[in-house]
Amino acid sequence: MIVAFVLVSLLSPPHAAVGIAVFALAGLGCSALLPLTISFGEDKLTAMSAAVAGAVIACYQLGYGIAAFGVGPLRDAGVSLPAIFGCTAAIAAAMALLSFFVTRAGRAKAGPG
Repeated sequence: MIVAFVLVSLLSPPHAAVGIAVFALAGLGCSALLPLTISFGEDKLTAMSAAVAGAVIACYQLGYGIAAFGVGPLRDAGVSLPAIFGCTAAIAAAMALLSFFVTRAGRAKAGPG
């Protein structure tokens, strides 16, 4: 997803075919990350697996709503689409980095093996 966001931020208007390919890459990333996140959550939190799946979907829908209705006001305020996608890539990278610390902390509490 980070790569897709960076590539979108670098696209220019005459590269429509490349833009379609990059958005296809982003769609592939989303279609892989959502079920993977749900399955990891259900695997690690078995006592509340149904709630985990519902919470992940709720957060996904909230993020989709923010993305769908938040970009317009940013554009109206003069922020360019490359800047929006670049900042989004930075946020995605920070979340990816954070995931390593969260999983490491979970493994340390569980103990070896």
